[in-house]
Amino acid sequence: MIKFFTETKFSDNDLISIPSATLAWIGDAVFSLCAREYELRFNHGKPAKLNRMATEWVNARAQSEWLEKITPHLTDAELGVVRRAKNAPITTKSKHYGLADYKRATGFEALIGYLYLADKMDRLNEILAMIFGENDDNIR
Repeated sequence: MIKFFTETKFSDNDLISIPSATLAWIGDAVFSLCAREYELRFNHGKPAKLNRMATEWVNARAQSEWLEKITPHLTDAELGVVRRAKNAPITTKSKHYGLADYKRATGFEALIGYLYLADKMDRLNEILAMIFGENDDNIR
């Protein structure tokens, strides 16, 4: 039996071969879960209310802004993941946001997906702490 959260690790070669859109797909799920957990931790309520609150974190404009704010703190490898995702051909279109926001959001999601799949949880938590304001370098 596969134990997803304890044994799913991808090598550098695996990660290079994963398309940026796929990294973003995983990153979207990971970041969405983090936003939901954050809202649950600090704002108890009914699921519909919590979902509305979480969507303030998980949308193209917010993710674009998060990326701009964390970019100075990223390593060269992380910037490479973001750049590759932002420059990838767009296969879908955002209903509510412009192309620039959408591309930056895709880069942000790909970074989150990359860190998660690379099992770089300490680094992922550092970046999430910058976003969710849980450390001294709060950039929110």
